[in-house]
Amino acid sequence: MKKILLIFTISLLYQSCSENKSNISTAEKIKIPRTDSLSTKKIDSSNLKKYGSVKEMLEDTHDFSTEQGTLKFINNDEDDLKIQVSKPIVKGDLEKFIIESVKRDIIYVAFQAFAQTSINKITITSIPIDYNDKSKYYNKYKKTITITRKKADQIMANEFGSLDYSILFSDLDGIQVPSEDFNKLKFNDLDKIFAQLSK
Repeated sequence: MKKILLIFTISLLYQSCSENKSNISTAEKIKIPRTDSLSTKKIDSSNLKKYGSVKEMLEDTHDFSTEQGTLKFINNDEDDLKIQVSKPIVKGDLEKFIIESVKRDIIYVAFQAFAQTSINKITITSIPIDYNDKSKYYNKYKKTITITRKKADQIMANEFGSLDYSILFSDLDGIQVPSEDFNKLKFNDLDKIFAQLSK
């Protein structure tokens, strides 16, 4: 199971990389098949995994970790939750990749939270962390957005004509992973969705 999650994570990293082939990082050179070429199937809302809190959701998915410094809970108030997420970066990463990663993490956590919990509002800070020094954060790229379910619902309705958040996930051999619809929000329409969330 860990191997599948690793492959999927690398796949998302590969998809997020810049098209500028003359200046690419090692991670961008990895050739991993996209999830749409793997054995995935749609899930319906009754099968979408649900959590009692965003904290439970994030701890279960292991995308971010309090132990590694990539996840911090500013508070634990599910009515006005404030969290910080961080993706590790290394020297030589393209600035464009870093900026896109910061935006993508906010979109990912927000829509995941609205899909898999009953939360109605969340404030997400995304700030890169140094891969080799987990006490070093890059404030230059820090972004913070407060997102309501109402705003996320508007985006879902505009993008997909549906408020069914289960369309954002697919089943991959018993593991729920982001679907092509979710990837549309996080990759294809990244800047547009981020701008809408920022209003």
